[in-house]
Amino acid sequence: PNLTAGIVSRSDLSPFFPLTPCTSIMASNNRVQTLAAHVLQAGPSKSSGASEIGRQRYGDAEWEIRCKLAMAYRVSNHYGWDELVFNHITAKVPGSEKLKGGPHFLINPFGLRFDEVTASSLLKVDIDANIVDSGTNTGPLFKQGFVVHSSVHAVRKDCHIVWHNHHFDTTACAITKFGLLPISQEAIALLRQDVKYHPFEGSATDLNERERIAKSLGPTSKVLILLNHGPVTAGETVEEAFFYMYLVTLASTWQARALAAVGGDLSKMNIPDDELLKAASERLKFEDLGKDSSATYNEAEAAWNGIARLMESKFGAENIYC
Repeated sequence: PNLTAGIVSRSDLSPFFPLTPCTSIMASNNRVQTLAAHVLQAGPSKSSGASEIGRQRYGDAEWEIRCKLAMAYRVSNHYGWDELVFNHITAKVPGSEKLKGGPHFLINPFGLRFDEVTASSLLKVDIDANIVDSGTNTGPLFKQGFVVHSSVHAVRKDCHIVWHNHHFDTTACAITKFGLLPISQEAIALLRQDVKYHPFEGSATDLNERERIAKSLGPTSKVLILLNHGPVTAGETVEEAFFYMYLVTLASTWQARALAAVGGDLSKMNIPDDELLKAASERLKFEDLGKDSSATYNEAEAAWNGIARLMESKFGAENIYC
């Protein structure tokens, strides 16, 4: 299949990349006070190329989430959150909850590297593992990916995105009995969100494990560490799931390097006590930034937009949104 036909600009991804001008940026305590979506004005209108075909085939809402999910795969490739042709990121198809076998979700076809995934190559599957749409017929559905991701999509209506990988340091962390330690800013931010753990059951090919995975995640947490396996993050948006994955992988890297530096001796590490952890967690509310209503920002969105711009520059938007 021709995976590079047509060119799609950021204007084709509205409302995910709204066309608003950049506002001023003010720094305070090393935090960005005001951020607006930075838009690259390039490419043809919605009426051209792959965007026109994609929107006609899938409708605006599904095409937009396909484009954003394709970008998520490029981001994972950039950070090393992939493993040859394994691992998955999935997105619930908007409005599919009431359809037969719903909700439906999008997943990468088995056999493509993450840097080869495009908006049109994604498979659409139902909650019973039936392929609803085969995309560009690039590959089949990988069972292990279906088991882990469908366990969340089936029960968590607030989690439209599920992101899973075998990041080296995070998987190493998942192998230890003490799990993720509160020794970095990233780890403390995650632990405030409530990180959950799921016991190791071997390769995720047993459909019956879905219920147990869902139970381990619970009704509110969006970060699950599969012991001896790897991290799973979820979110209402791609930005949210991405930022949780960014935090958990970075926190795990700090932990792995710190453990290596002290020869695995926890007594030689600075581990905050409960009082300090409580104070550090409270600081994450950012209530001291002033009462100026313009001093607002969304870290997840800002981080996502930044890395998305880099991926468009690296791979070419025409090779992702097609």
